[in-house]
Amino acid sequence: MENARTIMVVEDNVLMRKLFVRCLEEGGFTVVEADDARGAIDLMRAALPDLVVMDIVMPGISGVELIRLIRADAELAPTPVIAVTNLATPADKRRLADAGFNGHVSKPIKPREFLATVSGFLDVAAVAN
Repeated sequence: MENARTIMVVEDNVLMRKLFVRCLEEGGFTVVEADDARGAIDLMRAALPDLVVMDIVMPGISGVELIRLIRADAELAPTPVIAVTNLATPADKRRLADAGFNGHVSKPIKPREFLATVSGFLDVAAVAN
């Protein structure tokens, strides 16, 4: 697809990652995948995604630690990042926003709502730039 927006998915659970990728590809997006946070920064630099969809609870480096690394990097910091998590209390949402996430999607995801949320963040990012 010409001019497809690129979404990076950072998710350690294979089945969840496949679900995210399938939803996004069906929505017309180009998808880049990372199965953990360790290689995500290098992959972001290589792919320069329009948006990152990221799990929070991952082995090694958590999503919260990874977002801090992204926000500390001048080249990557402007990239919108959405947390995908089952942490959905008001305190959890505040912690995610304080860490640097632009928003969140609760697990388990509903494919249509997930795609609408991702598209909405891309629309907001496009208007801001």
